[in-house]
Amino acid sequence: MVMATRRKKYRKRNTYYFRYRRRLILEMYRKYSQRYKDYFRYQLRKTLHLGTRNDFIRFHIPSYGRFPNLKVLNLKLHLTLPNCVFLNRLFRSCPLLEDLYMDSTFVDNFDQTFRFCIPTLRLLQLKLNADEFHSCRHKEFIINTPNLVSLSITGPSLSCFRLHDIPPNLIQANLSIGKSSYVHDFQVSKDEASRVMEALKGVRYAVDLTLPFGTTSALSYCFDDGDDFPTFPCLRDLQLGIDYYFGWKLLPYFLENSPLLRWISLNRESESKYTTAMAEGKHKEADDTYGWKPPKQVPECLMDKLKEIEVRNLWRRKAEGEVVKYLLENGKTLAKMKISFEDGISDEIDEDTIENFPRASESMILKISD
Repeated sequence: MVMATRRKKYRKRNTYYFRYRRRLILEMYRKYSQRYKDYFRYQLRKTLHLGTRNDFIRFHIPSYGRFPNLKVLNLKLHLTLPNCVFLNRLFRSCPLLEDLYMDSTFVDNFDQTFRFCIPTLRLLQLKLNADEFHSCRHKEFIINTPNLVSLSITGPSLSCFRLHDIPPNLIQANLSIGKSSYVHDFQVSKDEASRVMEALKGVRYAVDLTLPFGTTSALSYCFDDGDDFPTFPCLRDLQLGIDYYFGWKLLPYFLENSPLLRWISLNRESESKYTTAMAEGKHKEADDTYGWKPPKQVPECLMDKLKEIEVRNLWRRKAEGEVVKYLLENGKTLAKMKISFEDGISDEIDEDTIENFPRASESMILKISD
């Protein structure tokens, strides 16, 4: 009985200490200049003991514990079996939380559901690391943050991300989900790849959207002509990875469904990866168009809004030139187009080929570099 009483007193004292430290550090945020912020943010994480390995967070939060001033929370976890109940309690104890950074490494394959139901949250960054592809495959992340402004998800495995009540004021979204080699080597099914499409639909109100190679390869794999593609009514800036196998398949759909698009960056995956995969017999050869099918009608954004296009690592193949030709012929409001070639194997097109393409915008500035 005496030991139980002492343990209870210790927990109360320990909880008060953590609560006080959080409040003290957050006051320092406001008091000191910008150059101290990173230092105190690091001290915040160390004080909370949220960086762990092989086990979970080591301090106790009783049901009555609250951290009323906490606005920025960093979690760095190396987990075998995370306690999701603990995480939910931690999030509920922070009524003013605005920025959440979670960097987690999973070493075992298990079914688990993580919930991020934080009404005050404005910035959410999730970085999921896995020792093996299957380590995150069966996990589900439910994100219900009605005031979110910035979202970043990075993870090689195709976990399930369910985004609810994402508002029209979402400014920035970065979905780096999946890895192109997993898709090209047929390590995933179409049903698993379709999880990425569900996540894309959840950020359809984003103003600035980034989709790297791994994400677009999964989207291209699960998407068939005739399927419903999400509309992006607020999208203005788009960074799109063009993977080496499915190629330009998704570009026409983004052009058709983004009426306010004003800037687009197209980053082509290395041609050497494609030729290496072909030499190793990992998959069949891509079609001659490399996924490019021009829209049946000229998209609204090309006629009225699109100002700047950047194409990086363009292959010197004729089919690649057809994409550039279409954009130049129909981009009536284009002010600038920048193209850089990859030092690849092909030499079917060059700078002169592109310079001779007809242009819808006479005042457009075209810059080409190797």
